[in-house]
Amino acid sequence: MARYSLALVTGASSGIGEHFARELAAAGTDLILVARRADLLTALAEELAAAYGVRADVLVADLSDPDGRAPIEQRLTATIDPVDLLVNNAGYGTTGMFAELPLDAELAEIEVNVVAMVRLTHAVLPGMIERGRGGVLNVASSAALTPAPGNATYCATKAYVTAFTEALHGEVKRHGVNVSVLLPGLTRTDFQSNAHYDANWAPGFAWQRPDEVARAGLAAVNSGRAVCIPGATNKAVAAALRLTPRSVIRGIAGRLAAH
Repeated sequence: MARYSLALVTGASSGIGEHFARELAAAGTDLILVARRADLLTALAEELAAAYGVRADVLVADLSDPDGRAPIEQRLTATIDPVDLLVNNAGYGTTGMFAELPLDAELAEIEVNVVAMVRLTHAVLPGMIERGRGGVLNVASSAALTPAPGNATYCATKAYVTAFTEALHGEVKRHGVNVSVLLPGLTRTDFQSNAHYDANWAPGFAWQRPDEVARAGLAAVNSGRAVCIPGATNKAVAAALRLTPRSVIRGIAGRLAAH
């Protein structure tokens, strides 16, 4: 893994975000860990500092709240002890028919999955471009490829993250800055239960571990790849989706959502 001096990871308290932090700490990278759950962040920071001798700072923030995001944005613009890797991992999903879901919850999902990602990336990129080095890894989802009834807002936000990141990749690569997007498939975290999404239909081979996904994403941004789809099964599914009419994808996704 390429050595970064300081990485800021959002959604670092559990799941894939926690494993981004673990992989980076093991490589000797100092950390700024961001999430809402102070107890989990503090415990993780103390563990990683003791195990690897890295500095691990904690910033507790609700990224759906502009006031909560402000200190994170301010830290990312700092020119002293600058962040040279931003991992925009924070995000969540909702499940159900859009017209029946509470609008405030859908808008909060857009704030976290899209607005926070855009604002944090905008805060950190100018300094990276000026220094001629750095990386941004944005976490999307294989849902970006599937306009799935029952997951309309989530799929739309992740499609935005994917297109946005691919465009930025082309804008900044000549400045020595790597921008990559990670599209995980089914991963064994708390995401499904938090989103009230039943994935029991999926066979065991379709699932990945969060540490595998985190390593794949970091390898992608280190090597300057625009898009990372981790795992052979996910790559095969993505290739098939590119050849499948959107109407067919909607139909299949809708049946799975209703499962």
